[in-house]
Amino acid sequence: MSQQTSEENKKLFDYITNIVGINKMIERHHAEDKKNFIDIFTCDDPLYPRIKICGTIGVSDHPNKIEMNDNSFKDIPVELLISGNTEFTMLANILSTSAFYIINRGWKCQLGSVFMRVIELYFETSDMKHIMFISPFLWEDKLKPLKFETKIVHWLLGIPISDKELEYKIENGTSALEDIFQEKDIDIFDINRKSAI
Repeated sequence: MSQQTSEENKKLFDYITNIVGINKMIERHHAEDKKNFIDIFTCDDPLYPRIKICGTIGVSDHPNKIEMNDNSFKDIPVELLISGNTEFTMLANILSTSAFYIINRGWKCQLGSVFMRVIELYFETSDMKHIMFISPFLWEDKLKPLKFETKIVHWLLGIPISDKELEYKIENGTSALEDIFQEKDIDIFDINRKSAI
């Protein structure tokens, strides 16, 4: 795998960071086997200085074959985002671990996907254990799928959820869990928040 960032991914970086934040930085994270890497950008929220935003650059170069309603499979390239209070210094690590699950293990990622125990790897004492991917509603008016010659990139926002919230999602569906989050006005930026259920 080339260590050089492609021209498409350079444009991807400019596009996303100009929408979501300021003071952008990028750092390369390597998988444990050192064979694969993922670039993770970090930036500050322009309105709320205590909030950091991180995102992947390059997950969309890897297959993400999602089952359609007609039982066929379609490759839907995605990039992942996460946002949290600045005190949570492991946000980029949570995101890179999630990215390597897609790149190295072939995990599928779409709206409602849950990557289990990813939060727990870095925050053992938190009620939040897993990461669930939802629509990036924080930037819903600005962030659109980005079209390139080789791919159309879609965006997913990871939010932390608890064991009980995961159980509720499995029993009642993603929309029902999101309704509870909206009703209880949860703080998606707080990895130490209490479970809504």
